[in-house]
Amino acid sequence: MSRYASDFVCKVLDQIKYKKVHKTIATELDNHIQELAEGYVSAGLEEEEAYCKAISRMGDPVEIGRRLHKTHKPKPEWSIITLLGVITACGIFIIFYYASLFSAPEVLRRQLQLVLAGIPLLCFFYFFDYTKLEKFTLPVFYLTCILLLMAIFFGGERNGRACLFIGNLAFTPSFSVLPLILICFAGLVKRWCDGDTLNLLKLIGSAGLPLLIILMEPSLAYFFIVGTGLLVMITYGICTNQIFKASRKKTLLVLYACLFGLGLLLFIHFFGFQPWRIERVTVFLNPEKDPQGGGWTYTIIDKIIASAKFIGNDGSFSIIGENNTSMLPEANSHFVLVFVIGSLGWSFGIVLIVLLSLIIFRLFLAAGKIRHSFGKYMCIGICCVFSLQVIANVLMSLRLFPAFSVPLPFISYGGDGFLLNTALIGLFLGVYRRKDIIVDVQD
Repeated sequence: MSRYASDFVCKVLDQIKYKKVHKTIATELDNHIQELAEGYVSAGLEEEEAYCKAISRMGDPVEIGRRLHKTHKPKPEWSIITLLGVITACGIFIIFYYASLFSAPEVLRRQLQLVLAGIPLLCFFYFFDYTKLEKFTLPVFYLTCILLLMAIFFGGERNGRACLFIGNLAFTPSFSVLPLILICFAGLVKRWCDGDTLNLLKLIGSAGLPLLIILMEPSLAYFFIVGTGLLVMITYGICTNQIFKASRKKTLLVLYACLFGLGLLLFIHFFGFQPWRIERVTVFLNPEKDPQGGGWTYTIIDKIIASAKFIGNDGSFSIIGENNTSMLPEANSHFVLVFVIGSLGWSFGIVLIVLLSLIIFRLFLAAGKIRHSFGKYMCIGICCVFSLQVIANVLMSLRLFPAFSVPLPFISYGGDGFLLNTALIGLFLGVYRRKDIIVDVQD
């Protein structure tokens, strides 16, 4: 770089506060000045005069620097942040209503504590530089899997899931380490999703490891949710990786054919050798066959949905049981949408579904604007994990799917689910914030 070009570039960079883009911008400016100068030299000017003319043609370096600073500065995704705030406020109101209806102030107090704990967690992941973890993704990924195994073999159990205890605190690794799994697996996709057969086998085998461990708990719901997220990341990598060596169509065909066969084997295992699962599906389809047992919850849901009005709480009589207790199991957590429809009306339930649909739409739209491959793979996985939770819970609440333990994000009462989704959205917003700073699509 010539002395004149160097002085010009330094003046431009002085206006740009974000150091990470300095190298890229300096290279681009120097190349542009070099091209202009070479053109003037070809026209017969001396080299020193050519550089001076080229730099004068570039314009005011201070003004250029200010424009580049505005272009490359971190940008929050305000629509997602606003929707998140509105949905969280709705969740607090719903828990407040539940607490007042059933005289359970501790439930509201606990939810407020979770929201307050979630704010610094979201900020941490928002400002966390995810790129620093990229080169450590492989060891961290397998260490995370070891943590999951430790919970199964050396931990305890809470709500049917393996957990680890640290003093009086307990946490469920299958919930808690999900953001770390997604970050690390995005790095593995970027590293191994290149069309090489051995690398693809390593990638698929690595994806199967945490899924197998989650299945050992067992948790079919989160096996499906996490598995779909990882599968979408692999599929997206195959379709978009510019250096993919093999045939994309053949690779996807073989991948999904193998997954279909594996899914068939799992179906035979879980429903052929565990007859109680077939009974659960049968009860879901015909709850009247076991109205006092497995069909009790489905019967209550049907009654609440049938009695709910469009506006108001006329349906609340079907929720309140004897001694002012809820007839609906887990009315403030997994079946919170049923509680909302039955006690506040269909209108409130529809508003919640619309708000959650909007944030899912905005998440996928924002993910498409990220130009860094590592960050993009990660955000696609986050979008899938978040949206599948919403879809599964809504279908379950409307009696279109059997009941399982999947909360409605930011609405349901409970610690693990709320903090997990807070971390995921914070991580997503942090990646989006840097979309104009970190723009390398492929190595």
